Amino acid sequence: MSSGMSAILTVSNIFYGLLFAGLGQLMPELTLDELKTRLATNVEGQWHQNARPGNDGGAGNTLEDLLGVNENNLSLPDFGNIELKTHRKESQALITLFHKEPIPKASTPLLIEALGWPHSEAGKKYPSNEKSFRSTTRANVYTDRGFTVNLKEDKVVFAFDPSKVSTSAMDRTGGYPTYGDWLSDVDRRSPHYINVLPVHWDSKQLEMQIRSKLDQTLYVTHRSRNKGGVRSFLYESATLFTGFIPSQIERLFDAGGLYIDFDARTGHNHGTKLRIDLRSIGDLFRQAIRIF
Repeated sequence: MSSGMSAILTVSNIFYGLLFAGLGQLMPELTLDELKTRLATNVEGQWHQNARPGNDGGAGNTLEDLLGVNENNLSLPDFGNIELKTHRKESQALITLFHKEPIPKASTPLLIEALGWPHSEAGKKYPSNEKSFRSTTRANVYTDRGFTVNLKEDKVVFAFDPSKVSTSAMDRTGGYPTYGDWLSDVDRRSPHYINVLPVHWDSKQLEMQIRSKLDQTLYVTHRSRNKGGVRSFLYESATLFTGFIPSQIERLFDAGGLYIDFDARTGHNHGTKLRIDLRSIGDLFRQAIRIF
């Protein structure tokens, strides 16, 4: 590690609770090496019981509780506010960077109506007309439904090309026999997709949001287990990423490392996300400081 990387970290406004210094005591000034040692000693290699049963973000919430910080309120003055992200090591799932709805506003409900398909719980858990619209889409490649992401000047564009639909392929959602049957249906709908698409995101706004939210990111991997009905987490690695590189957005989209992810149904929008491949997250930043 360079001498510059060993600069003193003043850890303020962080209560480490029972984990480090007892209830209500402030964390003393630490060097980066001391912080590494404390985290490795008190967090690494130990199974920690889920502090938020029933919460999908249990691993992150549990780690926040162990650190004694409020949700998304980790602050190291030499680095600024730190975004804490946890990822299950066994999972190859994409990592969600943040949620961002497309432009124009309120586009997602129109996408559901114009291009959605029957929800698997339509007529059961949800009304009979409940539609689903889910697509994890990357640039320069078309999905079976003909969706893709294009980078055009200052925009990231979500587009649809009916000629790219895999018309003979079986519809994996079960909503239609084939994607061709789905295409025939959407072509008769109102609103028609040509009046809804394309939708887009402003590239500069994406850059600004990444810089403001993720410029300093503590990325922690964990394993999980369920023993006797109790879920626990083992935190195995922690890396502090710093120095966001805006030019990497376009490169990672082109390389297939970044995705636009829609997850919505008629009655609820779970949020449109910018997601990244696990292997690519380090490429967004200039520095990767291994904590443990």
